[in-house]
Amino acid sequence: MKPTSLIKSGLWITYATFVTRIFVFLSSLVLARLLQPADFGVIGIAYVFWSFFTLFTQDTAGTFIVYKGADNPKYVNTTYTISLLIGLGLAVAMIVAAPFVAHFFNEPALTGILIVFSFNLLLSSATYVYSGIMTRRMQYQTLANISLANSITRLLFTTGAALLGLGYWSFVIGDTASCLVNCLLTWCYAKYPFRLQIDPGVRSEVLTFCLGAVGSSFGLYLSFNADNFAVGKILGSASLGYYNLAYQLSMTLSGILSSLLNQLGMPVFAQLPIDKQENALFKVVEQIAFIAAPIYALIFLVLDPQVVTLLFGAKWIAICTVLPGLLFYAYFRVVNSPLYSMLVAKGRPDVNARVSLQIAPIAIASFVIGAYQGGIVGVSLAVALVLGICWTIYYWWTACTQLHWSLKKFLLPCFIPVLLSIPGIALSLPLPLLLKPFTFLLIYLCCIRVLIPQQFFQYQTFLSKLVDRVLAFRPGR
Repeated sequence: MKPTSLIKSGLWITYATFVTRIFVFLSSLVLARLLQPADFGVIGIAYVFWSFFTLFTQDTAGTFIVYKGADNPKYVNTTYTISLLIGLGLAVAMIVAAPFVAHFFNEPALTGILIVFSFNLLLSSATYVYSGIMTRRMQYQTLANISLANSITRLLFTTGAALLGLGYWSFVIGDTASCLVNCLLTWCYAKYPFRLQIDPGVRSEVLTFCLGAVGSSFGLYLSFNADNFAVGKILGSASLGYYNLAYQLSMTLSGILSSLLNQLGMPVFAQLPIDKQENALFKVVEQIAFIAAPIYALIFLVLDPQVVTLLFGAKWIAICTVLPGLLFYAYFRVVNSPLYSMLVAKGRPDVNARVSLQIAPIAIASFVIGAYQGGIVGVSLAVALVLGICWTIYYWWTACTQLHWSLKKFLLPCFIPVLLSIPGIALSLPLPLLLKPFTFLLIYLCCIRVLIPQQFFQYQTFLSKLVDRVLAFRPGR
């Protein structure tokens, strides 16, 4: 793939994900003003179970098509049919489980919410296949426009329902409208003659890949949602409301960068020669780490109680105590994303599954202990330690052992930017809000210049070329 096409595709993915996250942020901003923390808590519990059921469809059938290609109708139709059957079965299971979930959390409203979500689940099982074909074809511009339409739909329906006083049902209405629009648009633009057909010759290959992906997704689900489960069950829906909003804010950038790396990385890594994959992955991880670390540090410095009060209201100040741990974890989630994409591109989702399933019990235990010992702050610290540091070290160790790569080569760029950010954070934290970002960036760049001069000169060369290109387009030249 040509560099210009790669950059163009990356820009479209970034645009799509950025627009989606911005609209989610705007929706949260509006709803935080209109709804109560308890409303966020109820829907937060529902999202935990929605995430559980979608792990059997998300990153399975659609990802297999990205890995295998869309040229062979046997593979595409078999994958499509299996995905629909799984979606239908899961929708029925969600309907059956809804009353029991509501009783367990003592939240009767969860019954109706999960029943509506079962319809969304069936739509999503088809949508992932449609979008998988479009991703394999690298139709990123069309996918970006579809994401924009989905985001606008969700914002309008969610906000409208909240203004009508529908409370937590505002989320349900917005999500359902968005799922419907997403399914229709991806089906329309995929332009593939789908047939309900299961070919015996390829069925086992499809199921094997999907089972490996489900194993990975299941472990990720346990690790990434057990914190919400622990907060909701042990500390109550109001505490979950605070934690849920802090989590959404922390993961906004993570969602943008991870989506970019996964959607662009999988098809690109899949087409790379084996001897070039290690160095390609190293370059991606190194550049992402040195860019992401200062960005997350700036978010931490800027989101102080005054800014939170201005944006969301004084009732949400409690999220400031949770943000540091979640932002720390969000950084590592970003730098680990390229490895996830590489393993899927190499047809090794089993490695992702193994790591996530082995870490999950440790993560769950740490969240429960954190909730009892330190409330939502304790949970956020457990997230930072287990899902941030421990996950990163073990994940790269497992992958490098399987692929016979150098562990030290990849771990150093993951942790060095974090260490270089600490002096800037410590010296900037007591300063007035307007001075914090500039002081931190100055100290961070000085640390890079002194300790890692080659990295500093790379950025300097890149910026010089960028300025030259911008000046070349000035009128009259």
